[in-house]
Amino acid sequence: MQIITTRKVNCKDCHRCLRVCPVKAIGINQGRARVLDDKCILCGQCVTECPQHAKHLISHVPTIQEAIQNGRKVILSLGSSFLGLFPEYTPAQLVSAIKALGFSAVEETAVGAEAVSLLYRKLVKTSTKKTLISSNCPVIVNIVKKYYPNLVENLAPIVSPMMAHGQIMKRNFGEDAYVVFAGPCMAKFAEHNDLHAVDSVMTFVQLRQWLNRHKYENGNSPVESYEPEPLGNARFFPLAGGILKSFMDFDILDTEIIAVDGIEDCKEVFESLSRGEIAPRFIEAFSCNGGCIGGPAGGSTQPMPVRRLKAIEYANSVDKKVLWQLPEGVDFSITHLPDPVKNVEPTEDEIKEILHQIGKFTRVDEKNCGACGYNTCRDKAVAVYSGLAETEMCMPYMRSKAESFANIIVENSLNGIIAVNEKMIIQELNPAAKQMFSNKKPMEKGNSLTEFIDCSDFVAAANYGHKVLSKRVEYSDHGVITEQMIVPVPQHGLVIGVITNVTDHEKRTQEWQKMKEETVAKASEIINKQMQVAQEIAGLLGETTAETKSALLEMVWVLKGKEEK
Repeated sequence: MQIITTRKVNCKDCHRCLRVCPVKAIGINQGRARVLDDKCILCGQCVTECPQHAKHLISHVPTIQEAIQNGRKVILSLGSSFLGLFPEYTPAQLVSAIKALGFSAVEETAVGAEAVSLLYRKLVKTSTKKTLISSNCPVIVNIVKKYYPNLVENLAPIVSPMMAHGQIMKRNFGEDAYVVFAGPCMAKFAEHNDLHAVDSVMTFVQLRQWLNRHKYENGNSPVESYEPEPLGNARFFPLAGGILKSFMDFDILDTEIIAVDGIEDCKEVFESLSRGEIAPRFIEAFSCNGGCIGGPAGGSTQPMPVRRLKAIEYANSVDKKVLWQLPEGVDFSITHLPDPVKNVEPTEDEIKEILHQIGKFTRVDEKNCGACGYNTCRDKAVAVYSGLAETEMCMPYMRSKAESFANIIVENSLNGIIAVNEKMIIQELNPAAKQMFSNKKPMEKGNSLTEFIDCSDFVAAANYGHKVLSKRVEYSDHGVITEQMIVPVPQHGLVIGVITNVTDHEKRTQEWQKMKEETVAKASEIINKQMQVAQEIAGLLGETTAETKSALLEMVWVLKGKEEK
Protein backbone atom coordinates (compact mmCIF):
# COMPACT_ATOMS: atom_id res chain seq x y z
CA MET A 1 0.00 0.00 0.00
CA GLN A 2 1.25 3.49 -0.89
CA ILE A 3 2.23 5.65 2.06
CA ILE A 4 1.39 8.94 0.32
CA THR A 5 -1.45 9.07 -2.19
CA THR A 6 -3.18 11.84 -4.14
CA ARG A 7 -6.87 12.70 -4.11
CA LYS A 8 -7.22 13.38 -7.82
CA VAL A 9 -10.41 15.38 -7.45
CA ASN A 10 -8.52 18.01 -5.40
CA CYS A 11 -5.37 18.11 -7.54
CA LYS A 12 -5.19 20.17 -10.71
CA ASP A 13 -2.49 22.32 -12.35
CA CYS A 14 -0.83 23.42 -9.10
CA HIS A 15 2.63 21.77 -9.25
CA ARG A 16 3.46 23.05 -5.78
CA CYS A 17 4.32 19.54 -4.56
CA LEU A 18 6.76 19.22 -7.46
CA ARG A 19 8.35 22.57 -6.65
CA VAL A 20 8.98 21.66 -3.01
CA CYS A 21 10.02 18.04 -3.59
CA PRO A 22 13.81 17.93 -3.10
CA VAL A 23 14.23 14.93 -5.41
CA LYS A 24 11.39 15.63 -7.89
CA ALA A 25 9.63 12.37 -7.06
CA ILE A 26 6.38 13.66 -8.55
CA GLY A 27 4.86 12.74 -11.89
CA ILE A 28 2.28 14.91 -13.67
CA ASN A 29 -0.41 13.43 -15.88
CA GLN A 30 -3.25 15.55 -17.29
CA GLY A 31 -2.37 18.26 -14.82
CA ARG A 32 -2.62 15.98 -11.77
CA ALA A 33 0.30 14.96 -9.57
CA ARG A 34 1.22 11.52 -8.31
CA VAL A 35 3.99 10.38 -5.99
CA LEU A 36 6.64 8.19 -7.63
CA ASP A 37 7.37 5.53 -5.03
CA ASP A 38 10.66 4.44 -6.57
CA LYS A 39 12.02 8.00 -6.32
CA CYS A 40 10.27 9.18 -3.13
CA ILE A 41 12.33 9.63 0.06
CA LEU A 42 9.18 10.17 2.22
CA CYS A 43 10.26 13.56 3.52
CA GLY A 44 6.57 14.57 3.63
CA GLN A 45 7.03 18.03 2.14
CA CYS A 46 4.45 17.39 -0.58
CA VAL A 47 1.85 16.53 2.10
CA THR A 48 2.45 19.61 4.22
CA GLU A 49 2.77 22.03 1.31
CA CYS A 50 -0.26 20.97 -0.77
CA PRO A 51 -2.68 23.94 -0.61
CA GLN A 52 -5.65 21.77 -1.61
CA HIS A 53 -4.83 19.00 0.90
CA ALA A 54 -4.79 16.56 -2.01
CA LYS A 55 -1.86 14.55 -0.63
CA HIS A 56 -3.05 11.91 1.83
CA LEU A 57 -0.86 10.07 4.33
CA ILE A 58 -1.66 6.48 5.26
CA SER A 59 -3.10 5.92 8.76
CA HIS A 60 -2.59 2.93 11.04
CA VAL A 61 -4.95 4.34 13.68
CA PRO A 62 -7.91 2.05 12.76
CA THR A 63 -5.59 -0.98 12.96
CA ILE A 64 -4.26 0.14 16.35
CA GLN A 65 -7.79 0.70 17.65
CA GLU A 66 -8.77 -2.77 16.45
CA ALA A 67 -5.80 -4.29 18.30
CA ILE A 68 -6.90 -2.51 21.49
CA GLN A 69 -10.50 -3.66 21.07
CA ASN A 70 -9.31 -7.24 20.56
CA GLY A 71 -7.55 -7.18 23.92
CA ARG A 72 -3.98 -7.08 22.58
CA LYS A 73 -1.23 -5.72 24.83
CA VAL A 74 -0.71 -2.47 22.92
CA ILE A 75 2.28 -0.38 24.04
CA LEU A 76 3.51 2.95 22.74
CA SER A 77 6.99 4.19 21.97
CA LEU A 78 6.63 7.97 22.29
CA GLY A 79 9.02 9.92 20.04
CA SER A 80 11.60 11.88 22.02
CA SER A 81 10.50 15.19 20.45
CA PHE A 82 7.06 14.96 22.08
CA LEU A 83 7.51 17.73 24.65
CA GLY A 84 8.51 20.29 22.05
CA LEU A 85 5.50 19.32 19.91
CA PHE A 86 2.80 18.87 22.58
CA PRO A 87 3.08 22.16 24.51
CA GLU A 88 -0.50 21.81 25.77
CA TYR A 89 0.47 18.79 27.89
CA THR A 90 2.91 18.09 30.68
CA PRO A 91 4.69 14.73 30.31
CA ALA A 92 2.42 13.19 32.97
CA GLN A 93 -0.74 14.57 31.32
CA LEU A 94 0.27 13.30 27.88
CA VAL A 95 1.18 9.81 29.08
CA SER A 96 -2.08 9.59 31.09
CA ALA A 97 -4.14 10.76 28.10
CA ILE A 98 -2.47 8.17 25.84
CA LYS A 99 -3.14 5.37 28.33
CA ALA A 100 -6.78 6.47 28.45
CA LEU A 101 -6.97 5.59 24.74
CA GLY A 102 -6.35 1.95 25.69
CA PHE A 103 -2.56 1.62 25.61
CA SER A 104 -1.17 -0.74 28.23
CA ALA A 105 2.11 1.13 28.61
CA VAL A 106 3.90 4.22 27.30
CA GLU A 107 7.68 4.63 27.12
CA GLU A 108 9.87 7.29 25.56
CA THR A 109 11.77 6.35 22.41
CA ALA A 110 14.78 7.88 24.14
CA VAL A 111 15.24 4.43 25.74
CA GLY A 112 16.14 3.12 22.29
CA ALA A 113 18.18 6.25 21.55
CA GLU A 114 20.33 5.54 24.60
CA ALA A 115 21.29 2.14 23.18
CA VAL A 116 21.97 3.66 19.76
CA SER A 117 24.10 6.35 21.40
CA LEU A 118 26.31 3.71 23.03
CA LEU A 119 26.69 1.93 19.68
CA TYR A 120 27.69 5.17 17.92
CA ARG A 121 30.27 5.82 20.64
CA LYS A 122 31.84 2.42 20.07
CA LEU A 123 31.58 2.60 16.29
CA VAL A 124 33.31 5.97 15.98
CA LYS A 125 36.18 4.72 18.13
CA THR A 126 36.69 1.45 16.25
CA SER A 127 35.63 2.25 12.68
CA THR A 128 38.32 2.12 10.01
CA LYS A 129 36.11 3.88 7.48
CA LYS A 130 36.96 7.43 6.64
CA THR A 131 33.46 8.76 7.28
CA LEU A 132 30.40 7.50 9.15
CA ILE A 133 26.95 8.91 8.39
CA SER A 134 24.30 8.67 11.12
CA SER A 135 21.45 6.34 10.18
CA ASN A 136 18.83 7.39 12.72
CA CYS A 137 16.87 9.47 10.18
CA PRO A 138 15.00 7.25 7.68
CA VAL A 139 14.77 10.05 5.13
CA ILE A 140 18.56 10.42 5.14
CA VAL A 141 18.91 6.66 4.73
CA ASN A 142 16.50 6.82 1.77
CA ILE A 143 18.43 9.68 0.16
CA VAL A 144 21.72 7.83 0.42
CA LYS A 145 20.31 4.53 -0.85
CA LYS A 146 18.50 6.07 -3.81
CA TYR A 147 20.61 9.07 -4.83
CA TYR A 148 24.08 8.46 -3.35
CA PRO A 149 24.40 4.67 -3.55
CA ASN A 150 28.19 5.06 -3.52
CA LEU A 151 27.86 6.28 0.10
CA VAL A 152 25.74 3.39 1.40
CA GLU A 153 28.81 1.82 3.00
CA ASN A 154 29.30 5.03 4.96
CA LEU A 155 25.91 4.67 6.67
CA ALA A 156 26.26 3.53 10.27
CA PRO A 157 25.10 -0.14 10.38
CA ILE A 158 22.89 0.63 13.37
CA VAL A 159 19.10 0.68 13.61
CA SER A 160 17.23 3.87 14.42
CA PRO A 161 16.08 4.66 17.99
CA MET A 162 12.53 3.64 16.99
CA MET A 163 13.62 0.19 15.86
CA ALA A 164 15.97 -0.23 18.83
CA HIS A 165 13.20 0.66 21.26
CA GLY A 166 10.77 -1.64 19.47
CA GLN A 167 13.15 -4.54 19.94
CA ILE A 168 13.67 -3.65 23.61
CA MET A 169 9.91 -3.43 24.18
CA LYS A 170 9.31 -6.77 22.48
CA ARG A 171 11.92 -8.31 24.78
CA ASN A 172 10.49 -6.68 27.93
CA PHE A 173 6.76 -7.05 27.23
CA GLY A 174 6.84 -10.23 25.18
CA GLU A 175 6.91 -10.99 21.48
CA ASP A 176 3.10 -10.94 21.42
CA ALA A 177 3.07 -7.29 22.49
CA TYR A 178 1.71 -4.92 19.87
CA VAL A 179 4.28 -2.11 19.60
CA VAL A 180 3.24 1.27 18.22
CA PHE A 181 5.55 4.21 17.49
CA ALA A 182 4.32 7.82 17.52
CA GLY A 183 6.46 10.63 16.18
CA PRO A 184 6.64 13.57 13.77
CA CYS A 185 8.13 11.56 10.87
CA MET A 186 6.22 10.17 7.87
CA ALA A 187 9.11 7.99 6.70
CA LYS A 188 8.64 5.77 9.77
CA PHE A 189 5.68 4.14 7.99
CA ALA A 190 8.14 2.53 5.57
CA GLU A 191 10.95 1.96 8.05
CA HIS A 192 8.83 -0.03 10.50
CA ASN A 193 8.59 -2.87 7.95
CA ASP A 194 12.37 -3.47 7.94
CA LEU A 195 12.78 -5.54 11.11
CA HIS A 196 9.18 -5.98 12.29
CA ALA A 197 10.16 -4.68 15.72
CA VAL A 198 7.33 -2.12 15.46
CA ASP A 199 3.85 -3.24 14.46
CA SER A 200 2.25 0.13 13.63
CA VAL A 201 3.13 3.78 13.33
CA MET A 202 1.21 6.99 13.79
CA THR A 203 2.24 10.59 13.48
CA PHE A 204 1.89 13.17 16.22
CA VAL A 205 -0.81 14.81 14.09
CA GLN A 206 -2.80 11.56 14.06
CA LEU A 207 -2.19 11.03 17.77
CA ARG A 208 -3.37 14.56 18.58
CA GLN A 209 -6.54 14.04 16.53
CA TRP A 210 -7.24 10.81 18.41
CA LEU A 211 -6.61 12.48 21.77
CA ASN A 212 -8.86 15.43 20.90
CA ARG A 213 -11.66 13.14 19.76
CA HIS A 214 -11.39 11.05 22.96
CA LYS A 215 -11.34 14.21 25.10
CA TYR A 216 -14.43 15.55 23.32
CA GLU A 217 -16.31 12.30 23.87
CA ASN A 218 -15.09 11.44 27.38
CA GLY A 219 -13.71 14.61 28.93
CA ASN A 220 -10.27 15.04 30.50
CA SER A 221 -8.46 11.90 31.62
CA PRO A 222 -7.27 11.62 35.24
CA VAL A 223 -3.55 12.38 35.48
CA GLU A 224 -1.35 9.61 36.79
CA SER A 225 2.13 10.13 38.17
CA TYR A 226 4.90 9.72 35.62
CA GLU A 227 8.57 9.21 36.37
CA PRO A 228 10.74 9.48 33.25
CA GLU A 229 13.39 6.80 33.05
CA PRO A 230 16.85 8.18 33.92
CA LEU A 231 19.00 8.25 30.81
CA GLY A 232 22.19 9.87 29.61
CA ASN A 233 21.87 12.52 26.90
CA ALA A 234 19.62 10.41 24.66
CA ARG A 235 16.71 12.83 25.06
CA PHE A 236 18.72 15.31 22.96
CA PHE A 237 18.52 12.90 19.98
CA PRO A 238 15.64 14.68 18.17
CA LEU A 239 17.55 17.98 18.11
CA ALA A 240 20.10 19.06 15.54
CA GLY A 241 23.45 18.36 17.21
CA GLY A 242 21.75 16.11 19.74
CA ILE A 243 23.12 12.82 18.42
CA LEU A 244 26.66 14.10 18.79
CA LYS A 245 25.90 15.43 22.27
CA SER A 246 24.60 12.03 23.31
CA PHE A 247 27.92 10.22 22.86
CA MET A 248 30.77 12.73 22.56
CA ASP A 249 31.99 16.20 23.42
CA PHE A 250 31.09 18.03 20.24
CA ASP A 251 32.85 21.17 19.13
CA ILE A 252 31.02 22.86 16.27
CA LEU A 253 34.38 24.00 14.85
CA ASP A 254 35.79 20.47 14.79
CA THR A 255 36.66 19.68 11.17
CA GLU A 256 36.38 15.94 11.89
CA ILE A 257 32.70 16.24 12.77
CA ILE A 258 29.86 17.68 10.68
CA ALA A 259 26.33 18.32 11.97
CA VAL A 260 23.91 19.15 9.17
CA ASP A 261 20.12 19.48 9.02
CA GLY A 262 17.77 20.22 6.15
CA ILE A 263 17.64 18.13 2.98
CA GLU A 264 19.33 20.61 0.67
CA ASP A 265 22.25 21.12 3.08
CA CYS A 266 22.54 17.36 3.54
CA LYS A 267 22.68 16.89 -0.23
CA GLU A 268 25.47 19.43 -0.48
CA VAL A 269 27.46 17.55 2.18
CA PHE A 270 26.90 14.23 0.41
CA GLU A 271 27.90 15.74 -2.94
CA SER A 272 31.14 17.03 -1.41
CA LEU A 273 31.76 13.69 0.29
CA SER A 274 31.19 11.85 -3.00
CA ARG A 275 33.67 14.10 -4.81
CA GLY A 276 36.27 13.62 -2.09
CA GLU A 277 36.25 17.28 -1.13
CA ILE A 278 35.62 16.46 2.54
CA ALA A 279 36.42 13.42 4.69
CA PRO A 280 35.19 13.92 8.28
CA ARG A 281 35.04 11.08 10.78
CA PHE A 282 31.32 11.47 11.46
CA ILE A 283 28.35 13.24 9.87
CA GLU A 284 25.21 13.79 11.93
CA ALA A 285 22.48 14.28 9.31
CA PHE A 286 18.83 15.25 9.81
CA SER A 287 16.51 15.75 6.87
CA CYS A 288 14.30 18.17 8.82
CA ASN A 289 15.45 21.64 9.75
CA GLY A 290 16.23 21.66 13.45
CA GLY A 291 16.04 17.87 13.68
CA CYS A 292 12.99 15.75 14.47
CA ILE A 293 11.26 18.66 16.22
CA GLY A 294 10.91 20.13 12.72
CA GLY A 295 9.25 16.98 11.40
CA PRO A 296 6.44 17.33 8.82
CA ALA A 297 3.86 15.53 10.99
CA GLY A 298 4.64 17.18 14.34
CA GLY A 299 1.51 19.28 14.23
CA SER A 300 2.88 22.11 16.39
CA THR A 301 2.31 25.73 15.44
CA GLN A 302 4.97 27.01 17.81
CA PRO A 303 8.12 28.57 16.34
CA MET A 304 11.15 26.33 16.02
CA PRO A 305 13.19 28.12 18.74
CA VAL A 306 10.35 27.59 21.24
CA ARG A 307 10.06 23.89 20.37
CA ARG A 308 13.80 23.43 20.67
CA LEU A 309 13.94 25.26 23.99
CA LYS A 310 11.17 23.14 25.51
CA ALA A 311 12.85 19.91 24.37
CA ILE A 312 16.20 21.02 25.82
CA GLU A 313 14.61 22.07 29.13
CA TYR A 314 12.91 18.69 29.47
CA ALA A 315 16.09 16.77 28.57
CA ASN A 316 18.03 18.73 31.20
CA SER A 317 15.35 18.33 33.87
CA VAL A 318 15.39 14.52 33.90
CA ASP A 319 17.86 12.56 36.03
CA LYS A 320 20.91 11.40 34.10
CA LYS A 321 22.14 7.83 34.04
CA VAL A 322 24.51 6.86 31.25
CA LEU A 323 24.01 3.40 29.74
CA TRP A 324 27.31 1.52 29.51
CA GLN A 325 25.97 -1.92 28.53
CA LEU A 326 23.53 -2.90 25.82
CA PRO A 327 20.43 -4.97 26.66
CA GLU A 328 21.22 -8.66 26.29
CA GLY A 329 19.76 -10.74 23.50
CA VAL A 330 19.03 -7.82 21.16
CA ASP A 331 20.74 -7.27 17.82
CA PHE A 332 20.78 -3.60 16.91
CA SER A 333 22.74 -4.00 13.69
CA ILE A 334 21.32 -3.51 10.20
CA THR A 335 22.71 -3.90 6.69
CA HIS A 336 22.00 -1.02 4.32
CA LEU A 337 21.75 -1.91 0.64
CA PRO A 338 21.81 0.52 -2.27
CA ASP A 339 18.55 1.09 -4.13
CA PRO A 340 19.57 3.52 -6.87
CA VAL A 341 16.94 5.39 -8.85
CA LYS A 342 16.97 4.37 -12.49
CA ASN A 343 16.72 7.36 -14.81
CA VAL A 344 16.31 7.29 -18.57
CA GLU A 345 18.71 9.80 -20.13
CA PRO A 346 17.62 11.31 -23.48
CA THR A 347 20.13 12.42 -26.07
CA GLU A 348 20.94 16.09 -26.60
CA ASP A 349 18.90 16.10 -29.82
CA GLU A 350 15.89 14.63 -28.01
CA ILE A 351 16.15 17.29 -25.31
CA LYS A 352 16.34 20.04 -27.93
CA GLU A 353 13.31 18.64 -29.75
CA ILE A 354 11.24 18.83 -26.55
CA LEU A 355 12.55 22.33 -25.79
CA HIS A 356 11.53 23.43 -29.29
CA GLN A 357 7.98 22.24 -28.59
CA ILE A 358 7.73 24.79 -25.79
CA GLY A 359 9.33 27.65 -27.69
CA LYS A 360 12.88 27.23 -26.37
CA PHE A 361 15.16 27.56 -29.38
CA THR A 362 18.19 29.19 -27.75
CA ARG A 363 19.73 29.33 -24.28
CA VAL A 364 18.20 32.79 -23.89
CA ASP A 365 14.73 31.24 -24.28
CA GLU A 366 15.43 28.89 -21.37
CA LYS A 367 14.26 31.13 -18.53
CA ASN A 368 14.74 28.46 -15.83
CA CYS A 369 12.01 30.20 -13.82
CA GLY A 370 11.01 27.06 -11.91
CA ALA A 371 7.26 27.73 -12.27
CA CYS A 372 6.75 24.21 -13.64
CA GLY A 373 8.43 22.73 -10.56
CA TYR A 374 11.76 21.85 -12.14
CA ASN A 375 14.93 23.82 -11.51
CA THR A 376 15.79 24.22 -15.19
CA CYS A 377 14.05 23.96 -18.54
CA ARG A 378 16.35 21.09 -19.47
CA ASP A 379 15.39 19.17 -16.31
CA LYS A 380 11.77 19.61 -17.29
CA ALA A 381 12.52 18.41 -20.85
CA VAL A 382 14.13 15.25 -19.44
CA ALA A 383 11.02 14.70 -17.30
CA VAL A 384 8.79 15.12 -20.37
CA TYR A 385 10.92 12.56 -22.20
CA SER A 386 10.51 10.16 -19.25
CA GLY A 387 6.73 10.62 -19.21
CA LEU A 388 6.79 12.40 -15.84
CA ALA A 389 5.89 15.89 -17.03
CA GLU A 390 3.86 17.63 -19.73
CA THR A 391 4.84 20.40 -22.12
CA GLU A 392 1.81 22.42 -20.95
CA MET A 393 3.47 22.81 -17.53
CA CYS A 394 5.70 25.58 -18.90
CA MET A 395 4.01 28.76 -17.65
CA PRO A 396 5.92 31.29 -19.84
CA TYR A 397 5.23 29.18 -22.94
CA MET A 398 1.53 28.75 -22.16
CA ARG A 399 1.18 32.45 -21.38
CA SER A 400 2.94 33.38 -24.61
CA LYS A 401 0.75 30.92 -26.50
CA ALA A 402 -2.45 32.29 -24.96
CA GLU A 403 -1.37 35.87 -25.62
CA SER A 404 -0.48 34.96 -29.19
CA PHE A 405 -3.92 33.43 -29.79
CA ALA A 406 -5.61 36.42 -28.18
CA ASN A 407 -3.57 38.86 -30.23
CA ILE A 408 -4.38 37.03 -33.45
CA ILE A 409 -8.09 37.19 -32.66
CA VAL A 410 -8.00 40.85 -31.64
CA GLU A 411 -5.79 41.99 -34.50
CA ASN A 412 -7.93 40.26 -37.13
CA SER A 413 -11.32 41.03 -35.64
CA LEU A 414 -13.71 43.02 -37.86
CA ASN A 415 -14.99 44.68 -34.68
CA GLY A 416 -13.19 47.68 -33.28
CA ILE A 417 -11.77 46.96 -29.83
CA ILE A 418 -10.63 49.79 -27.56
CA ALA A 419 -9.37 49.57 -23.96
CA VAL A 420 -9.11 52.78 -21.94
CA ASN A 421 -8.13 53.51 -18.36
CA GLU A 422 -10.20 55.47 -15.88
CA LYS A 423 -8.89 58.73 -17.35
CA MET A 424 -10.05 57.67 -20.82
CA ILE A 425 -6.50 57.25 -22.07
CA ILE A 426 -6.33 54.58 -24.76
CA GLN A 427 -4.34 51.58 -23.54
CA GLU A 428 -4.96 49.18 -26.41
CA LEU A 429 -6.80 49.24 -29.72
CA ASN A 430 -6.91 47.11 -32.82
CA PRO A 431 -6.70 47.99 -36.54
CA ALA A 432 -10.48 47.91 -36.97
CA ALA A 433 -10.89 50.63 -34.34
CA LYS A 434 -8.16 52.73 -35.95
CA GLN A 435 -9.87 52.46 -39.33
CA MET A 436 -13.22 53.58 -37.90
CA PHE A 437 -12.07 56.70 -36.08
CA SER A 438 -8.90 57.94 -37.81
CA ASN A 439 -10.46 60.01 -40.60
CA LYS A 440 -9.23 63.30 -39.06
CA LYS A 441 -6.10 62.16 -37.23
CA PRO A 442 -4.65 58.74 -36.43
CA MET A 443 -5.99 57.12 -33.28
CA GLU A 444 -3.07 55.68 -31.29
CA LYS A 445 -2.31 54.25 -27.87
CA GLY A 446 -1.76 57.04 -25.37
CA ASN A 447 -4.34 59.35 -26.99
CA SER A 448 -7.39 60.46 -25.08
CA LEU A 449 -10.55 58.82 -26.38
CA THR A 450 -12.38 62.14 -25.89
CA GLU A 451 -10.42 63.54 -28.84
CA PHE A 452 -12.19 61.16 -31.20
CA ILE A 453 -15.66 60.28 -29.95
CA ASP A 454 -18.26 61.07 -27.33
CA CYS A 455 -17.17 58.66 -24.59
CA SER A 456 -19.90 59.31 -22.01
CA ASP A 457 -20.78 55.61 -21.95
CA PHE A 458 -17.14 54.75 -21.29
CA VAL A 459 -17.03 57.28 -18.43
CA ALA A 460 -20.22 55.84 -16.90
CA ALA A 461 -18.72 52.37 -17.10
CA ALA A 462 -15.51 53.52 -15.40
CA ASN A 463 -17.19 55.56 -12.65
CA TYR A 464 -20.33 53.56 -11.92
CA GLY A 465 -19.70 50.13 -13.38
CA HIS A 466 -22.46 50.54 -15.96
CA LYS A 467 -22.37 47.92 -18.69
CA VAL A 468 -23.63 48.68 -22.18
CA LEU A 469 -24.96 45.94 -24.43
CA SER A 470 -26.01 46.32 -28.08
CA LYS A 471 -26.42 50.10 -28.10
CA ARG A 472 -26.72 51.86 -31.45
CA VAL A 473 -24.50 54.94 -31.66
CA GLU A 474 -24.01 57.12 -34.75
CA TYR A 475 -20.84 59.16 -35.23
CA SER A 476 -21.64 61.62 -37.99
CA ASP A 477 -18.15 63.17 -37.79
CA HIS A 478 -16.66 59.85 -38.77
CA GLY A 479 -19.48 58.79 -41.06
CA VAL A 480 -20.11 55.57 -39.19
CA ILE A 481 -23.03 53.96 -37.43
CA THR A 482 -22.06 51.49 -34.71
CA GLU A 483 -23.45 48.94 -32.33
CA GLN A 484 -21.49 48.92 -29.06
CA MET A 485 -20.79 46.75 -26.07
CA ILE A 486 -18.92 48.49 -23.23
CA VAL A 487 -17.69 46.49 -20.25
CA PRO A 488 -15.91 47.80 -17.13
CA VAL A 489 -12.96 45.79 -15.78
CA PRO A 490 -12.50 47.43 -12.34
CA GLN A 491 -9.87 44.98 -11.07
CA HIS A 492 -7.53 46.28 -13.77
CA GLY A 493 -8.82 49.87 -13.89
CA LEU A 494 -9.94 49.45 -17.52
CA VAL A 495 -13.01 49.84 -19.69
CA ILE A 496 -13.20 47.75 -22.85
CA GLY A 497 -15.39 48.67 -25.78
CA VAL A 498 -16.27 46.33 -28.62
CA ILE A 499 -17.60 48.45 -31.49
CA THR A 500 -19.23 46.94 -34.55
CA ASN A 501 -19.43 49.07 -37.69
CA VAL A 502 -23.00 48.64 -38.96
CA THR A 503 -22.88 51.53 -41.44
CA ASP A 504 -23.16 49.33 -44.53
CA HIS A 505 -25.86 47.29 -42.88
CA GLU A 506 -27.79 50.46 -42.06
CA LYS A 507 -27.42 51.70 -45.64
CA ARG A 508 -28.66 48.41 -47.01
CA THR A 509 -31.56 48.51 -44.58
CA GLN A 510 -32.45 52.07 -45.63
CA GLU A 511 -32.19 51.16 -49.33
CA TRP A 512 -34.38 48.15 -48.81
CA GLN A 513 -36.91 50.29 -46.92
CA LYS A 514 -36.91 52.86 -49.70
CA MET A 515 -37.33 50.13 -52.30
CA LYS A 516 -40.28 48.73 -50.34
CA GLU A 517 -41.88 52.16 -50.08
CA GLU A 518 -41.42 52.80 -53.82
CA THR A 519 -42.81 49.38 -54.65
CA VAL A 520 -45.83 49.97 -52.45
CA ALA A 521 -46.40 53.38 -54.03
CA LYS A 522 -46.15 51.94 -57.56
CA ALA A 523 -48.49 49.13 -56.65
CA SER A 524 -50.94 51.61 -55.18
CA GLU A 525 -50.78 53.72 -58.34
CA ILE A 526 -51.47 50.69 -60.54
CA ILE A 527 -54.32 49.60 -58.33
CA ASN A 528 -55.83 53.06 -58.45
CA LYS A 529 -55.60 53.13 -62.24
CA GLN A 530 -57.14 49.70 -62.45
CA MET A 531 -59.97 50.78 -60.20
CA GLN A 532 -60.56 53.88 -62.38
CA VAL A 533 -60.66 51.76 -65.53
CA ALA A 534 -62.99 49.34 -63.84
CA GLN A 535 -65.26 52.15 -62.77
CA GLU A 536 -65.28 53.61 -66.32
CA ILE A 537 -66.08 50.20 -67.77
CA ALA A 538 -68.78 49.75 -65.18
CA GLY A 539 -70.25 53.14 -66.09
CA LEU A 540 -70.40 52.28 -69.77
CA LEU A 541 -71.88 48.89 -69.03
CA GLY A 542 -74.47 50.58 -66.83
CA GLU A 543 -75.59 53.00 -69.65
CA THR A 544 -75.87 50.29 -72.28
CA THR A 545 -77.73 48.07 -69.90
CA ALA A 546 -80.24 50.83 -69.14
CA GLU A 547 -80.78 51.54 -72.87
CA THR A 548 -81.25 47.83 -73.57
CA LYS A 549 -83.76 47.58 -70.73
CA SER A 550 -85.67 50.58 -71.99
CA ALA A 551 -85.77 49.20 -75.52
CA LEU A 552 -86.95 45.83 -74.38
CA LEU A 553 -89.65 47.30 -72.16
CA GLU A 554 -90.84 49.42 -75.03
CA MET A 555 -90.94 46.34 -77.23
CA VAL A 556 -92.93 44.43 -74.64
CA TRP A 557 -95.33 47.30 -74.26
CA VAL A 558 -95.83 47.48 -78.08
CA LEU A 559 -96.49 43.77 -78.32
CA LYS A 560 -98.94 43.85 -75.46
CA GLY A 561 -100.80 46.69 -77.03
CA LYS A 562 -101.27 44.84 -80.29
CA GLU A 563 -102.58 41.77 -78.58
CA GLU A 564 -105.26 43.75 -76.74
CA LYS A 565 -106.54 45.13 -80.02
